[in-house]
Amino acid sequence: MKISLSSEIGRQLAVMCIISLVSMLLLFYLFFNAFSNTFYADKQQESKHLTGTAHAIVEGFYELSLDGEINSQEAQKMALHALKSAKYDIDGYFWVTDASGFMIIHPTMPHLEQTDVNSVTDGEGLLLFRKFIEQAIAGGGWVEYIWAKPGQTELTVPKLSYVTLFEPWGWVIGTGLYLDDVAKQKNVIFIKSIGFIMIAFFFSALLSIYIARASTKAIKNLAIRDPLTNLYTRRYLNETEYGFLREDMKDKNSHLYVLFLDIDFFKQINDNYGHKVGDDVLRGLGAILEDQTRPEDLCVRYGGEEFVILTLNTSKESILKLAERIRLTVKAHRFSENFNLSLSIGIAVRHEEEDFTSILNRADTNLYQAKKKGRDCIVMDQ
Repeated sequence: MKISLSSEIGRQLAVMCIISLVSMLLLFYLFFNAFSNTFYADKQQESKHLTGTAHAIVEGFYELSLDGEINSQEAQKMALHALKSAKYDIDGYFWVTDASGFMIIHPTMPHLEQTDVNSVTDGEGLLLFRKFIEQAIAGGGWVEYIWAKPGQTELTVPKLSYVTLFEPWGWVIGTGLYLDDVAKQKNVIFIKSIGFIMIAFFFSALLSIYIARASTKAIKNLAIRDPLTNLYTRRYLNETEYGFLREDMKDKNSHLYVLFLDIDFFKQINDNYGHKVGDDVLRGLGAILEDQTRPEDLCVRYGGEEFVILTLNTSKESILKLAERIRLTVKAHRFSENFNLSLSIGIAVRHEEEDFTSILNRADTNLYQAKKKGRDCIVMDQ
């Protein structure tokens, strides 16, 4: 029987993961708020830049007319064709009116072309093109309004356009961005960013769990495993003894047995061969005990050359067979420096209502009796 790994580290790791996730989301929220403002401003500047590009195209054709390469009428026709053909993003376009409010080109609403648009209003009743002309004559700028998307007739979508005036021909040139498209682009970036954060958090959490488990296992082994023999420590025995008592009380078909083992004349080994050889002996004995016992048994290095085994078994005969098998295996084993060992073993079985300290003391007493009998033997309760 073994005690389970404490869940305290697991709880602390869970709290750390939650705090990390909340912190990441909070930082992302602050970042995204700042990004949203910057993103909107960038889109505004993009609209202004596109209008400036259209202005430059018109100016290019105007200069060709000044150079005499083409006449003014041809230059205007070519400039209008270039602007009408220009498309960007999904539904971006340019439109042109003259300064009097006469629509020259409008790619998505051709029915407005060659008409007076001074009376055309947006979805909220704003005299839209008058506002465009006023803004362009004033030096250019943005106008926000409600308009229809390409292919639609209802004026329901918020839009922001930048307008500028090309003075030589008296043209007002404009283009804009649909604010719902801006919001959609921002939402796509938001969703992708959240997805990236969750993936990054997932993998960092997995890595943290892996590291925590590896560290926990190492820390636990340091706390409960003897570094020399790899058997359990006396401290671990103190933590698990109640579990064995509980199982003994619950299972009426088996009984708790405690085996107390001691290496005979171990001090002479250290004195004659040195502590390194003594350590090799202890390490070898630990391997033998683990090999000869069951996974559910508990093998403990109790201190120095003393060892304790806790086991739940059904009969004294099986326990005696176990003890004898261990004794004979150790005796037959050739340790370093080519010498043999012997063990003295004391065994006690738990009596009803007996606590663990009492059982252990009786096993220790039986070990003492085994040594008095000449060592290399087993003494068990009658």
